[in-house]
Amino acid sequence: MKVMVRTKSFRPQPPVALAVPFAAILLALTGVANAQVNYEFQPQPTDPESSRLWQENANWFDANLGNSFVPNVFFNERALINNGATAVLTVNSPNDPNSDTSVVTPGAVSIGSGGLDIRSGGGLFVTAGNGAPGSFTLGGGGTGTLLVNPGGELSVASSLNVAGNSANTITVGGPTGATATLSANSAVLSGTTHLYPNADVNIGAGVQFVNSSVYQVEIGGPASYGSIAAGGPVTTAGSLQLNFSGFTPTTGQSWVVLEGSSVSGSFANVSSNASLDYNETVVVSEANLGAGRFGVRASIEEVLVLEVNRNTGVATVTHPGSSSIALDGYYVGSSLGSLRSDDGSWNSLNESGQLGNDWIETAQTVNNVGELKVGADATFGASVNLGPIYNALAGSFGESGEDLEFVYRRSSDGVQFPGVVRYTGDLVNSLVLQVDPSGSGDAYLRNTSGTTVEIDAYEVLSSAGRLSTSGWSSFDDQNGTGNAWLEAGDVGPSLLAEFDSEGYTTIAAGASLNLGSLYSGGAQDLEFNFLLRGDESSTTGVVIYDQYVAGPAVPGDFNNDGFVNAADYTDYRDNVGASSLPNDNGLGVVGPAHYQLWRDNYGATSPAAAQASVPEPAAGVLIAIAALAAGRRRSA
Repeated sequence: MKVMVRTKSFRPQPPVALAVPFAAILLALTGVANAQVNYEFQPQPTDPESSRLWQENANWFDANLGNSFVPNVFFNERALINNGATAVLTVNSPNDPNSDTSVVTPGAVSIGSGGLDIRSGGGLFVTAGNGAPGSFTLGGGGTGTLLVNPGGELSVASSLNVAGNSANTITVGGPTGATATLSANSAVLSGTTHLYPNADVNIGAGVQFVNSSVYQVEIGGPASYGSIAAGGPVTTAGSLQLNFSGFTPTTGQSWVVLEGSSVSGSFANVSSNASLDYNETVVVSEANLGAGRFGVRASIEEVLVLEVNRNTGVATVTHPGSSSIALDGYYVGSSLGSLRSDDGSWNSLNESGQLGNDWIETAQTVNNVGELKVGADATFGASVNLGPIYNALAGSFGESGEDLEFVYRRSSDGVQFPGVVRYTGDLVNSLVLQVDPSGSGDAYLRNTSGTTVEIDAYEVLSSAGRLSTSGWSSFDDQNGTGNAWLEAGDVGPSLLAEFDSEGYTTIAAGASLNLGSLYSGGAQDLEFNFLLRGDESSTTGVVIYDQYVAGPAVPGDFNNDGFVNAADYTDYRDNVGASSLPNDNGLGVVGPAHYQLWRDNYGATSPAAAQASVPEPAAGVLIAIAALAAGRRRSA
């Protein structure tokens, strides 16, 4: 047996120690080896890479023994990285606990705050034995990162554990280069696991994802993608993210991103960066791979669409695609209670006889409707009208009930498909910012609910900077709802905001107010918030991209905002000689007759226009207004 003598593990002994029997020396060696020793990686995070090499003895330090050696499994030594630095490994450590080279195999690795960067040609073998557990832990005391580059390798004899913080990240492989190899006996992946197509990941006993897990899979083509192969069971949870790079996926393509002896659980969230049609989605299902192997398959599939008309409440199941879709059950649910119950609104398949005559209804409630088919799967054909089951005005004002979930399944493999829900119409139980996306950019603030509301302020946001300050017709500009509105001081392409500085403005049910051409086109990323009278936090409104057709015209309302006021005189004055103006009763070329029409109707409003600003005591309201003006302002 080769005995490796390293002075770091033993204090110097007086000469008399030479007379100690050799058996006693071996006993002492065994006792020291069984007590785990922690060697800490000591370079600072800002040190150059050349001084942060894993394989350098001087970069490791044990405070108790006062020695600097690369951790070795033979002495049951654990490598600790806790100071935020990243150790770089550029050579291959031999998988031999008795090696006398300085690049040795550790008995355990723990990265609390910091990282390990295994480069091409570098390899680390975390080995059990001599009391060493052979485990690898990432992120136990902060944020940890592990990067196994193309051409690098990490082998863990026992467990690979990633703490439950998504910032704790394992990345295996890269966009180009040789194979990156990661293996372990078992793995609990609570952080983020990011795999490239050139990653070779094998987990012997099994792999487990938990609720905080994020599993990111890079996909470079139909047969080029990251995956994990486990010898034992696979448990899924958390989020699955598919990142497509260099190609556009099409319907029917699929990728087995996990496989093992069995599959249990499910990913709570599935997303991708693919530009899919609205009736396409990523479907995750269990796949029988044969020979006692099962996989988690992600595929691009056309799905059924539930078209919901807000105005009529009618829900219609459609299939805009061309593939054949089979189903033996469906479910429409709403946690907010936005469905109609027990009023004859549901036109079930059982009642209509569509898609077969062996459907069984579930109970109809404000939270769900659904049916199951007793016989064979039905093949979806023409659209199916389920009747006016949706209630757009359910719940309290400001609580938009657009939370419908549509799911259907097929019995052949038990897969459940998340159908797509699309809303049409403009009836919403809240204030709506309705924007014309066709080119004009016209926007209306509308109260489509059945409730009269009183507001102190509002804001429109665009992270892409798609707002036009020149096209915006603010209440401050219009003076249509009173003269107390003031624009925020930092309006620009990313923010339009104003507040009623003296009181509040009442907006009747059905009222519509013109805000001008505030949308400059492009990214449809607008956000709309408003402040109700007396509230100290804003309410999220709804943005609808659709042209608004105004109600009955008011003669002299040249800007179509529902009021005949000073703003209309400005429109008249600026357009003298033009061919016409809106709501000018067909007078033709703009001239003195338009002025007279405006004068005769000055002060008139449309039936659905907002009422004038009403003064009120400043206490309470101004506090909320100040909070919105100061705390919610955003730079352009």
